[in-house]
Amino acid sequence: MVDLILSGQLMKDMLANPLDLASLSDRDKAALVRLLSDPDPDVYQAVRQMLIRCGVEARPWLQSGLGSRDRLIRKFSWEILNQLERKEADREFIAFCNRGGEQLNLEKGVWLLTRTAFPCFDLSSYQRQLDEFAASVRNVCDPKQSQPAALMAINRIIFREEKFRGDKVNYYDPQNSYINRVIDRRLGNPISLCLVYLFVARRLGLPVTGVGMPGHFILRLQSPTFTIYVDAFNGGNFLTHSDCANRLKRCGYGIDAGFLSATTPRRILMRICSNLHQIYQKSGHFGERDRVQRYLIKLAD
Repeated sequence: MVDLILSGQLMKDMLANPLDLASLSDRDKAALVRLLSDPDPDVYQAVRQMLIRCGVEARPWLQSGLGSRDRLIRKFSWEILNQLERKEADREFIAFCNRGGEQLNLEKGVWLLTRTAFPCFDLSSYQRQLDEFAASVRNVCDPKQSQPAALMAINRIIFREEKFRGDKVNYYDPQNSYINRVIDRRLGNPISLCLVYLFVARRLGLPVTGVGMPGHFILRLQSPTFTIYVDAFNGGNFLTHSDCANRLKRCGYGIDAGFLSATTPRRILMRICSNLHQIYQKSGHFGERDRVQRYLIKLAD
């Protein structure tokens, strides 16, 4: 059915009608992917649109194309596969955002958001790294014996040994908002570094929460006898309530109890998306801006 000598006009005719996937043999599917390297741009565009229209059904064909000896087939197979995966990731994150309530599964939401930009990243490898960070903390102290000591141990592992730090040079780099790239580069913005810290703390059973101050994001560990605030962007510095209040004053904000209260998972995800929206707007990446704007609308519903 499909052959390498298909003309551009015939491809357009095929596009005009739904492709009967059941009628395609493995040979047909392989030939269709090979047409990605056709020198006729009309043929390439027609094949590309057809594969995208096939959706996830085309995934195994394109994965086979990744092993081709032809550089163009490998390149275009990867690009189309990436687009299909991003489309699926977009659908999954929007479905997640549509869930009711403020108490969403924060870690799951962060990974789903990451997939919308990096659809082929290896989730298990990043979860394993967080598990290893938590295990390293347990080797230093028992979190059940002393929560403050556990925080100091997290600081030692995350900031001294693993060398995570705030990106003060390229603060508005969008990579700083995606936790996989934060873990890869050991660089992040306040909220992403807090998320790394928070996910490690939760693996240790510590009741750490995020605090969305105006202009900054920190963490809080509260017990009946003490409250510790942690500034992950600045090396895990411990802060008191007075320290936070003084920062708010310096930044021109009044003192409001809500500024230092726990931020819900839904609001944290909204803040991440809001940051990305501003970054993409300023950098002229309007397609990415519009993508993130859809998430903001869903999270705000």
